[in-house]
Amino acid sequence: MSQLLNSVLMVAPILQKAFLSECMVGVTDKEKFLAYYPAQGLNLGIRVGDELRPGSINATAVKEGKRVVKKISKELYGIPYIAVGYPLVENGQVVGCLATGVTTDQEDRLHGLAQNLTDALENIAQHTESLAKDADHLAQASHTLSDAAGQLELKITETTQINELIRNISTRSNVLGLNAVLEAARAGAAGRGFSVVAEEIRQLSQTTATSAKGIFQLLDEMNALVGTVTGEMEKTMNHSVQQSTRIQELDAVMQELRHMAEELKKAADITGHGE
Repeated sequence: MSQLLNSVLMVAPILQKAFLSECMVGVTDKEKFLAYYPAQGLNLGIRVGDELRPGSINATAVKEGKRVVKKISKELYGIPYIAVGYPLVENGQVVGCLATGVTTDQEDRLHGLAQNLTDALENIAQHTESLAKDADHLAQASHTLSDAAGQLELKITETTQINELIRNISTRSNVLGLNAVLEAARAGAAGRGFSVVAEEIRQLSQTTATSAKGIFQLLDEMNALVGTVTGEMEKTMNHSVQQSTRIQELDAVMQELRHMAEELKKAADITGHGE
């Protein structure tokens, strides 16, 4: 047996205790195991003298002649694990391998956490997108209602002007009717028929004036309601803008969390380093 292998066999149990986390340690020559120290929770059932299995970390490191970091599936020894194999080279020749291995529990937990975080973010993203669409629709509806309120206010103004014209005509008709009654009275019997017509005109003008006054009152009430609706529309639009801003801020936070989830996955995938 080579001097290097003897030296490694001597320090192997010490190396196992030197690691921060529980790990198994195996020492092999090019064909078989010379020593095996299982870890708590990771015992492959290997015995001294067992031959190297194709695809194992030891066999791969011996074959390739370089440091290998690899995740071994459970098909090989019945337990999945992550291992590092380091070829032992003496006088330019590979004489064996020193390998260490740890369970995949930590990696699986980190991957699980990263995946749960990713799933949660996707779920939040869907709700945020729906919320953003609702806010946009609300803003559009508010703009439409605001425009409609503006048009209604314009029509009320136009109606007020027309009603003012009617009131003026009514006032003038009443004056003309009153003058006609007076003239008919002066005419005596000859003006009786004209007097009846003049009185009807005067009463009609008074009725029109009363109606115009009522219309003015209704228009004032409608105008007040339009003002209230417009004020509420402005508040709604302001809330929509604020909501849209908060959604954008939330989206930025989610982007950062997605980046963190990806970094967490990379940190969990320790087999991707050091080869």
